[in-house]
Amino acid sequence: MTTPAATRATLALGAALLLALAALPARAADPALKLHQGDIFTDPVGSVMGVSITNGTNATIGSAVVTCTFTAKGKAAGSASTTIFNIVPGDKGQDQVHLMGASADAATCSITATTPAGN
Repeated sequence: MTTPAATRATLALGAALLLALAALPARAADPALKLHQGDIFTDPVGSVMGVSITNGTNATIGSAVVTCTFTAKGKAAGSASTTIFNIVPGDKGQDQVHLMGASADAATCSITATTPAGN
């Protein structure tokens, strides 16, 4: 049986760990990482942009954040992001960026952060 004090201590430890992980620096995108934008389409939920990253480095990328700014008829419609995990050297990781609630006809995307793979 867990005591209330032990539960509070466990929660405090978990919160401290999350804060420590959040404080780790995210690296800027390496020029050897190539971002590719696919087609944009609209569904009943919003707008969707397919994205992929080709890893031209010698190391596995633990995660890469792709952020897209969506527009509709040239006016800002919103922005959204996705994280692609574990992209090995010479390979491609892919995902979709979903903008909820807006119909967009264009998007501009960029790699906004990367983290190294944890060995």
